[in-house]
Amino acid sequence: MPGPDRRAHAPTLLSFAQQRLWFLDRLRPGRPDHNVPTAVRLRGRLDEGALTRALTEVVRRHEVLRGRIVDTEDGPRHVAEPVETFVPTITDLTHTPAEQAWQRARELAAADLATPFDLGTAPMLRARLIRIAPDDHLLLLVIHHIACDGWSLPVLWQEFSAGYGAAVDGRPIALADLPVQYADFADWQRSHQAGTAMLDQLAYWREHLADLSPSVLPTDRPRPAVWSGRGDQVEIEIPAELADRIRTLGRAHEVTPFMTLLAAFQVLLARCTGQADVTVGTPISGRTRIEVEPLVGFFVNTLVLRTDLSGDPGFTDVLARVRRGAVEAYAHQDVPFERLVQELRPERDLGQHPLFTVMFQLEDPPALPSGLPGLEVSDHQMPNDVAKFDIEVSMTDGGDRLTGVIRYAADLFDRDTVRQLSEGYRALLDQLVGSPERPISAWETPPGLRGSRPAAATPGSEAGSESESETESGPATETELLVLETWAEVLGVTPDGVDSDFFELGGHSLLASKVMSRLGRALDLELPVALLFYHPTVAELADGIDAALLADLGAAAEAEPLPAGKARHP
Repeated sequence: MPGPDRRAHAPTLLSFAQQRLWFLDRLRPGRPDHNVPTAVRLRGRLDEGALTRALTEVVRRHEVLRGRIVDTEDGPRHVAEPVETFVPTITDLTHTPAEQAWQRARELAAADLATPFDLGTAPMLRARLIRIAPDDHLLLLVIHHIACDGWSLPVLWQEFSAGYGAAVDGRPIALADLPVQYADFADWQRSHQAGTAMLDQLAYWREHLADLSPSVLPTDRPRPAVWSGRGDQVEIEIPAELADRIRTLGRAHEVTPFMTLLAAFQVLLARCTGQADVTVGTPISGRTRIEVEPLVGFFVNTLVLRTDLSGDPGFTDVLARVRRGAVEAYAHQDVPFERLVQELRPERDLGQHPLFTVMFQLEDPPALPSGLPGLEVSDHQMPNDVAKFDIEVSMTDGGDRLTGVIRYAADLFDRDTVRQLSEGYRALLDQLVGSPERPISAWETPPGLRGSRPAAATPGSEAGSESESETESGPATETELLVLETWAEVLGVTPDGVDSDFFELGGHSLLASKVMSRLGRALDLELPVALLFYHPTVAELADGIDAALLADLGAAAEAEPLPAGKARHP
């Protein structure tokens, strides 16, 4: 993956994953949904100058951390800015009583985490050092997901540790040169999307996910029309004795702890939903090239793991099915999830994730700086009240035991329901591992999880909506004509009339952003991308734009409330 001869600060392509986050940010602007926090407590004699130098060197080395996203006629592009854009914030609470100082520190950390990034402004990393006492500090980093992933945090802390040690000793910070930058990976990814191997992988996913119906747990409340992101979490505790049995069973059947844990959770999902076809999403590092291993950036990909639990198999058979599905998914992991969504084009509302609603993952313990002279380092847990999925199970392998959390959408579930899910999962694991040959129907589903709650409901379209016209009609207004012309330019296809549907003509998320950007420039009006998802025909979109034009330009996004109906997701 040789790095291209790029001019400094010249716009570069986004990766597919970055492009999707950029689109989601435009679809729901001003939200902290994709903020990634990491915080450490530093006790001892801290050299603040050395800390600032070390952090600055990390930002200098990784262009993606000091970049911004610009919208161009050819789509979004990344622009790397000088390292001077990164300025850590230092907050002194040493004159405040210790208990109050820590309370204030937690408030500051929560506020930083809740503050959204402006993707059009560099950098993509914010740092705050809070002095609690002369020998007690809290270092908080918040990074936008568009510039980092789980693998990136150990890389970041390792470089920071080396840089801090050198700065404390008065030595130059001398880290090995990076072979490539993230922009080089994005360029390489784009250039390989048309290759035979990629097309073969895409064909596999089309066949594997054909007629997919995502597993959806019964909810306590109807699904909202638009995802709010409001979440909470419940802890999972797997005792050491059960963790040992999980590993022993896995070794006997040549499956990893992740596969065993996933298999049990999919059995639980099948029992709770009444579906034998069980689907979950899981992240994978996405770093299939050795050149990108030392980089900070957003490489992680999402795989859809689909398991057929029909025929009342024993748990050993379930393990074999999960193993086979996971191995096949790993072998076809190069297809970006964003490309998969674009190809499969699921139709859904903005209150539900495409292709799956449940995420399951097994993580390593949190990364920490190490070897900092004169300092004791410990992890500082950050509250996370953002939900990206209906249910997200994150397990952590601590060596002697397994712990985890179930993060859930508070719009859908009560805390007590998710607590029962956590307890039911642990109990089912114990039963399945204890007698893995027995059929899965032999195990009792916890009473509170038997689907007795109201099924997830998506609010319907406004009553009285007119049926689609059987015949296409031509544009009747200047706005309809402008929409038709813009669609023809962007899609390369001329719509038949004002009842033509953008997504049926081949539109997808990136093209939707381009259309709304062009229309906004033509009309000198800020138009939300979501308008096209709720008004996918020429006539509907033109009506929405006309309503915005008649309203105060400063409140254009609120001029016409979006209806509580389904939105198209390309």
